[in-house]
Amino acid sequence: MLEMGRRLVQIGGDRVEIENFDLPEPGPGEVLVRIHRSQISAGSERTGFGPDVDQNRRRYLGYSTVGHVQATGDGVEGFAVDDRVMAWGPHGSHWLAKPDPELGHLRNIQRIEYDLTDEQAAFARLGDVALHGVRRGELQIDESVAVFGQGVVGQLVTAFCSISGAYPIIGVDLDTARLDMATTSGATHTVNASDDASVESIRAIAEGGVHSAFHVARDPQVLIDCMEAAAVHGKVMLVGSPPGKVDLGLQVDLLRRELDIRGTYALDLSRPHKYWPWTQQGDRSAILRLITSGELKVDHLISHVAKPEEAEEIYRMIASGTSGWMSVFFDWE
Repeated sequence: MLEMGRRLVQIGGDRVEIENFDLPEPGPGEVLVRIHRSQISAGSERTGFGPDVDQNRRRYLGYSTVGHVQATGDGVEGFAVDDRVMAWGPHGSHWLAKPDPELGHLRNIQRIEYDLTDEQAAFARLGDVALHGVRRGELQIDESVAVFGQGVVGQLVTAFCSISGAYPIIGVDLDTARLDMATTSGATHTVNASDDASVESIRAIAEGGVHSAFHVARDPQVLIDCMEAAAVHGKVMLVGSPPGKVDLGLQVDLLRRELDIRGTYALDLSRPHKYWPWTQQGDRSAILRLITSGELKVDHLISHVAKPEEAEEIYRMIASGTSGWMSVFFDWE
């Protein structure tokens, strides 16, 4: 009898169920991962929930996982059975990692070389999004920054700004509990975005505006606040991949103030380039090292480790707002 795996599937706009599936045999160049923990990326996964979704649609949820190698196909190099690994992939008990069709090798799976918990190691995947955004900001010591949005990626951006030597580091959010967490992550100041004078408060702390503002929120309109909070000649980094469109004042708000707006998406970063040596794999290794050394704190961001049977309740909690949760994991052991 074939061994069976389990995975989460979203059906329609709000149902989440556990689906059984036959485990595949890894083919040439493929690796079968036995997953221990999978981490929710709320910003990515909650898109597609709601009453307007086709009620017959099936979608496999997931973002990042941690586990061990259960089996390898012919020709696999660099991975052996029982190696601890982090991988992209859906929420489930197993995942088959396949070679990238363009690169010809595995890039969506990486060995874990450090003695970390599964939950700690999983932060390397969302962490590489945050670290890439901070690298794009080219921060200098004592450069003033504001981080708009203090979800998981926003907290990690805040932490990397601190590690980079920025000051002051202003965490901005609507949720008081998340602002409290931001101080543990490295924020030197916090501002509640519900305050009508929040932008003025940021400009006052930074004595005229921040050198760099990071947009790490789902609401595209936050870009306007980022621009207003930035100093003349300041930078604005778009890290949160917000959807939609924004109306900008080009001449007065952007051109005359000489603002530099930078998108960050970590596209085509599997290989180092002479103008950009930082690969996603290298960034993840750096993150694992920083967590191991204690320079990067992530334990305070773990709010839930839930069984897959609780998934529908978990996603409803996430859809209801930011209160009461931060980084959520599913336990597949």
